[in-house]
Amino acid sequence: MNFKTKIVIILLSSSLITNCKEEMKKCVSQSTDTNVKLYNDLTDQLIPYFFREDYLGEKRYFDSLRVHNEDLYIEEKTKAHNEIFNHPEKFCNLYIDSTKSKNTYFATSSKNFITGHPEAHINDIKSRKELLKEFSSNTDIIKKLSTRSSIKANQFNLCTAKVLDLAEYDKHTNECEIGVVYFSEIVFDPSKKRALVFVDHRIKKDYYGRNAVFKLRLHDNYWEIEDFTLVSTS
Repeated sequence: MNFKTKIVIILLSSSLITNCKEEMKKCVSQSTDTNVKLYNDLTDQLIPYFFREDYLGEKRYFDSLRVHNEDLYIEEKTKAHNEIFNHPEKFCNLYIDSTKSKNTYFATSSKNFITGHPEAHINDIKSRKELLKEFSSNTDIIKKLSTRSSIKANQFNLCTAKVLDLAEYDKHTNECEIGVVYFSEIVFDPSKKRALVFVDHRIKKDYYGRNAVFKLRLHDNYWEIEDFTLVSTS
């Protein structure tokens, strides 16, 4: 089972409401600024699903559990997530890198993104075309995904993490951290109900990480991750 399939399964599993299983709480941004709200709603999902378990401070335990018992992994992770929800004293730090440069990594890797690399598997090409189908009339896709968002730490109001600007990194080296992240500008479809964002995440400053383009849809006043495609890992 590949990484994307696992994430989709976890997203679906955590959204099911049953009588016997606890539901993972979500933090719906109340910002009246559409862009700020989208970045907040997106990060609320990235923290538990894309950034893995670093925000819980127990990554080794969950790594082992994920391998041996997927159902128990989801159950225990949901419980741990809800225990820190809206408890700032338990938060780890997430750093926003919005000032390092004006371009994203996507700017150097976007040549074949829309058409697909000539040697790419046919299913990968189909997947990317599906991701972009609502945005075919937007001629600024590459430009916006290649341009780094200028959103700052003080524009985030999350329920599971403390957000700091990267300039604060060296002041908090002894504190738990979720990593360093930056976002691209947002690409909206004509209805303004779907959007694309490029996200780059590193587990620590100057460490390895991965990046992806996320597709979101506005549903019940919450920008939900609908799909994504990995661009690179390192």
